[in-house]
Amino acid sequence: MKILFISGTSENNLTDYMNDLILHGLRELYGNDVVDYPGCWYLYSDEVKKRNFDTNKLWGKGFNLNNSLHEYDLIDREDISTKIKSKYFDLIVYGSIRRSSHFLDEVIKSNNKYIFIDGEDDRVIDNNCANKSLYFKRELLKETSNIKPINFSIPKEKIVKAINFNPKNLLSPLIPGKIQTYIYNDEKSYNQMYQNSIFALTYRKGGWDCFRHYEILMNGCIPLHLEIDKCPDKTLEKLPKDLLKEVLNKYKWILSNYNPFFIYKYKFLDIKKIMSFLISSTKSKISLEDFIHENQEVFEIKNKLLNYTKNNLTTEVTVKGIIERVKSL
Repeated sequence: MKILFISGTSENNLTDYMNDLILHGLRELYGNDVVDYPGCWYLYSDEVKKRNFDTNKLWGKGFNLNNSLHEYDLIDREDISTKIKSKYFDLIVYGSIRRSSHFLDEVIKSNNKYIFIDGEDDRVIDNNCANKSLYFKRELLKETSNIKPINFSIPKEKIVKAINFNPKNLLSPLIPGKIQTYIYNDEKSYNQMYQNSIFALTYRKGGWDCFRHYEILMNGCIPLHLEIDKCPDKTLEKLPKDLLKEVLNKYKWILSNYNPFFIYKYKFLDIKKIMSFLISSTKSKISLEDFIHENQEVFEIKNKLLNYTKNNLTTEVTVKGIIERVKSL
């Protein structure tokens, strides 16, 4: 299957998680038959090395995604317009339609098969595009015949093989929104931080979907998603939201062990959390060892979430779902 992937890449925009994750899944499934244009060179280990580029300059320091592809120079990115007109490609994927619509008029006039990916963190939909073909939307509220939900994923090679039965932290040291905890300068130590923790805090940022959710899961850690009960049905559709709700309801009490001003952004602070901390501070805090002794089931939950991640949240699985829908066109 020959696929043209129109990326949203530009010199001023080198990281677009949805764009990059979909490309990764396509390349995993179809190899060099996938042509990314413009080339997402920052994802290719050989090209990053050739350019002597520091991926720490990328959003999220490039952890768990950049350097994940190979053979950049083996992809033929010449004569794209001619190939579009001759219907050389079996499918054309717009990886970030609101950032790039290269060749769209030619694609439509030549009667190519094409789809749109919208990974922006808002609820805006380009109805002009959505009326033309399948439109996959990240922060979706309502599904239609043409507009379908999509969420982030994770490269399968990044997922740990097994959970850690000897964690060092009850709650991961990295606290979202607390810059002073962003102390990890390499991917290995960053991932080990989650692997060594039972729980990790997460919540929505600009949008509900966030790469952090998947990084926590891929490392065999349990997300405490503070707003999961408010998430719309068609957003984060592939996450195990029911299980994550159960986890939050059952274990959110552990957060009273921590100073709320340290672990919460201001939007989550309230008098109840502050009073709960003050009351708990007069008592001895539960130790990691005591928690594990009294809550052995957390390892079952870790395993369940890790297996779910392997089976449902990889870039390959996400792309397979897209291709199945495309076959109905």
